[in-house]
Amino acid sequence: MPAASAFSDFVLLLVSAAPKLGLPIDVVLRDAALPPAALRQRGLPISLSAARQIWSAAERVSGDPLLGLHTAETLDVGALDLLDYLTRNSTRFGDAVGRSIRFAPLLASAGVLSLKVVGHRAHFRHFSQDGVPAVSDLIAGLTVLRARTFSGEDIRPLAVRFRHRRERALGEYERIFGAPVEFEAPFDELVFDRELLDVPFRSADPRLCELLEECAQARLEAAVGAAGAAPAAALPGFLDEVRQALRNCIADGNPNLDRVAEHLGMSSRTVQRQLREHGTSHRALLTEARAEIASRYLASQNPTHRALASRLGYASPRSVSRALRRP
Repeated sequence: MPAASAFSDFVLLLVSAAPKLGLPIDVVLRDAALPPAALRQRGLPISLSAARQIWSAAERVSGDPLLGLHTAETLDVGALDLLDYLTRNSTRFGDAVGRSIRFAPLLASAGVLSLKVVGHRAHFRHFSQDGVPAVSDLIAGLTVLRARTFSGEDIRPLAVRFRHRRERALGEYERIFGAPVEFEAPFDELVFDRELLDVPFRSADPRLCELLEECAQARLEAAVGAAGAAPAAALPGFLDEVRQALRNCIADGNPNLDRVAEHLGMSSRTVQRQLREHGTSHRALLTEARAEIASRYLASQNPTHRALASRLGYASPRSVSRALRRP
């Protein structure tokens, strides 16, 4: 993304974890400058400053200096939506890390993630100039904990470093990471033995991962367009009506513009014009709808690429990839 941005998913992570953490989320969100839909809809552009404010408020209200780590422990698989399913179905730990870096902007793009291999060491780094400590802890915690869950192996870094200052309960960091932890470093960093990047994931489904990558890329492109469109607060109910019509038309197997306009009781030309006025298009919303349907389906216990294709109304998995590239 050309500029730092954030999306509603970044806040919904905290909302999802709040009940288990005993966090009064209403208090945390009381002064947040969020559009109402941000607590219901994924992929909605929100102010980066508002997202940071919410995570900082959560740290303060919870009284837990390790809120980010405890959030990482609490989040069920699927809370990160496509990011979770992409990493779960990756073949190796290294592939999962690469996809996390590539699609992290689906949550927020304020920080820079990178993976660098030097000799026998792999360095996974995160840097954010104005980062929130809880978010740094969350990223590091999720990376290690998800790797253990998906591989079935006790993956441990050789070293863990954070840019923020040391907080209380150092033992909690060491308990979670199983490695020495340093603070006030130039950037957040997990250092692994290079060979760990080749650890296979037992949950891998390469073909499903390929389809999910198409979904994630489509959502990323749609999110980039949405971030540059009109402010979310200015979008009236028309877009919601179009989205619902698209869902209905996808279920019927024909989501083209004429069919959507028919559902809305409008002409195709009028629908096109109003979509342009709202800074979007039939193609962009169709891509968004398909990605949404796919990601919702993935919340089932045993998703497969063939079942995913069926849910989207296509005869074969290959058709899903084609459909996500063009309406």
